[in-house]
Parts: sequence; C-alpha cells; structure tokens
Amino acid sequence: MRLLATLAATGLLFFFPDQKADGQGFSAPTVDRVGFPADYKSTFTRLLTVDRPDNGQIRVIWGNALAAGTNWWQSYPYGSVLLFESWTSKRSSDNSLIYDENGRLIPETLGTIFVKRKGEDFGVDYKDVRNGEWEYVAYRPDGSVQTTPQNSGGCAACHLQGGPTRDWTFRRQAFGTRSGGAAPTVTMSQYAFLPGNVTVKKGTTVVWRNDDDIEHNVIIPNLNATSDTMYNSATFAQKFDTEGTFSIRCSIHSGMRATVTVVK
Repeated sequence: MRLLATLAATGLLFFFPDQKADGQGFSAPTVDRVGFPADYKSTFTRLLTVDRPDNGQIRVIWGNALAAGTNWWQSYPYGSVLLFESWTSKRSSDNSLIYDENGRLIPETLGTIFVKRKGEDFGVDYKDVRNGEWEYVAYRPDGSVQTTPQNSGGCAACHLQGGPTRDWTFRRQAFGTRSGGAAPTVTMSQYAFLPGNVTVKKGTTVVWRNDDDIEHNVIIPNLNATSDTMYNSATFAQKFDTEGTFSIRCSIHSGMRATVTVVK
C-alpha cells in the first residue's frame, strides 16, 4: 500500500504518514473487519482539515461518535472509527496551487478514503507491527476496496510511531482546535512568533499556527483584527491588502511581538 507522505516536518503529522511501501512483507489480516462507513458524512463528526502544500493534497479527517467524543489524551474505546478523505486541490493554469481567502487549499477531487477501526483483539494478525487493537483498510469513494486488509501491514507499521500513550494515532490534540491544519506562515512556539518578522507581497494571506501547549492569540491593531483564543494546532489567517509595516502581538503574553511588512 502506498501510504501518504509524512507531515512531521511541519508539525501536522497526523494519520497515515508516509511509507514508501505497498504493505507487502508485513503480516496483516485477511478479512475486512474495518468496513466502509457509507453514511459517514451524516453520522460522523468532521474533526480537522489538513493542507499539504508540498503536493497539493488535502486531508479531511472524520470520526464516529465514539472517536469524536474522546479527548485527545485518552485512548479510544472499542468501536471507534477514524477516517480521512484524500483530496486533490485546485491549481492554476501554470500548475501552481490556488488558496482561498483564509490561506487554505481548495478541494477538487476526492481520491481515497483511509479508514481505521478499533475493536477487541483487532490487530493481532499484524504480529510484529501490531499497534494496539486497530485495523486498516483503504476504500474508493464508491465504497469499493482500494487497499485490501492483506496489504495494510504498512499502515500498522507506520502507526507504531504513534506509540501507546497516544493510542497509535497522531496529533489528536489538533482535533479540538479551530481551523487547525492550514500550512502556516508563522508558528507560535516557546512564547515567540517564529519568524518574528515577515515580508510579504500585497494581497498575501498570512497564517499563524500555535505550536505551544499554552494558548495564545494574534492581535493586529492597525487592522482591528483579533483572533479567537488559539489552542495547540489552531490557526488564524489575515489577508494584507495595504502596503506598510504591521505590528503583531499576543494579548495573553505581552512579550510576544512581531511584524508583517507588506510590499508592492
């Protein structure tokens, strides 16, 4: 199974990270106990949308009631189902990515739906690459199987990185944040804006993301713009249509200050 590329470098590593493997060579189940949740759009909760500007992919993550009701630090109960839709995004005539007014990629075509389910004694057939009691299958949008259980060993091997303390699921804290998943221009880390000074062209949308465990916010006095309280992985976007230098600060932590310089 060709798994999806890792987001570890950007802090968005989340679910089904990259392995250049087709699942062959790993032990795996022979029966599909995951099942395609055909009604997921009406019965699941949409948890997070993650942009991949490196390849134009968009991931939309959903969870059933059990998964969506689980706090990010808790293990999931049996019966939990998580999935992500893999979308291509819109591009211009020169093949460059197109972003919306919030700095997000714009979905175009749904390709694959990757699904993981937790059940009692699930995962035993993965043997050395077992990660808890999860099993994995990938489906096409019509519900037909794209990656069979027999070829899902690569998924299990990859999720070993998640570790038992996170129930082998990546970045679940991001599920509870507003607008998490946008590719950031600036991160908020160790009580600082990084980078502290950004220069962009007029008309650019700048995206801030909070990588700290403590909450922050973004205040732009000259634009009367204020974000909501931003928890870990939350993002805030602001478009700059006027040239000049704009002061940026966090009202929660007065020492956090930065600038955005807008040029023609």
